[in-house]
Amino acid sequence: MRSLLFELYDGLNSVYSGWIIWNLFLAFVPMLLSFHLFRPQAIPARYLQAAWLVTGLAGAIGISARSARIRRSLAGSWHTVQTGNPEVMWQLLWLAIVALVAIAVSVWLSRQTPRSKMGRWGVGLAVFIAFLPNAPYILTDVVHIIRAAGYGDIRVWVIALALIPLHVCAMLLGFEAYVIALMNINYFLKQRGLGALIWPTELSLHALCALGIYLGRFIRLNSWDILLDPTSIMAIALNTLTSKRPVAVIFVTFVILTVTYWLMKQITLGLKLRYEYARKGLDPLV
Repeated sequence: MRSLLFELYDGLNSVYSGWIIWNLFLAFVPMLLSFHLFRPQAIPARYLQAAWLVTGLAGAIGISARSARIRRSLAGSWHTVQTGNPEVMWQLLWLAIVALVAIAVSVWLSRQTPRSKMGRWGVGLAVFIAFLPNAPYILTDVVHIIRAAGYGDIRVWVIALALIPLHVCAMLLGFEAYVIALMNINYFLKQRGLGALIWPTELSLHALCALGIYLGRFIRLNSWDILLDPTSIMAIALNTLTSKRPVAVIFVTFVILTVTYWLMKQITLGLKLRYEYARKGLDPLV
């Protein structure tokens, strides 16, 4: 029994290293933001706060598993600063400016009356859009399963009974967060008589997320790089959109997102309807 547990731990540690929890944290952030932005009355405040607390704990656990990598990155950055690399110095200057602007905006928003919510809503929307690709991005974690299968020292039963179920559950949870976020946008548009914009909005967000997934998985960029180095992000995005192979990958990703989203949306709506029937004591088969 002890040897089996050791093999299981060794297999998980070889391919896991906190990525699942960290990616789930990034997937849940836009979902929770969508409730604040588009359906603020859908969930009681105490439950939403509890959800943020759990999500924050998941983020803390996920980032703690990556602490060694973060320390190496910080050490490398400090060494680069000491060498006086102009590019890095400009990036640090830009980061300082962004931090000052963020502080100024926070102070300004804190002084606004409760009726002046447009500024806060706009900031929240920008953060939501920046983090939204992280939710469907979790589908690409299938590479960890492929990587595990390539490790000769990991038993087949560990892959079949532990790694695959773990990653499949994580991918379903992350993508469901994406579905719920977009459904909240749909609700927001319908409430304002803009139901005709639902399909264009969904397709536009699928395309945006497909681009974000490519930049994250292949170029290894993060959502916060938009603030840290926006010029490079724009240049990389334009270069990606003008190259044949990346565009093909993005298009395939867009199709996968569109089809998978539609299927998951139908399942989510069905489960919601089933819940409403059960709450009202109705039999859905009658």
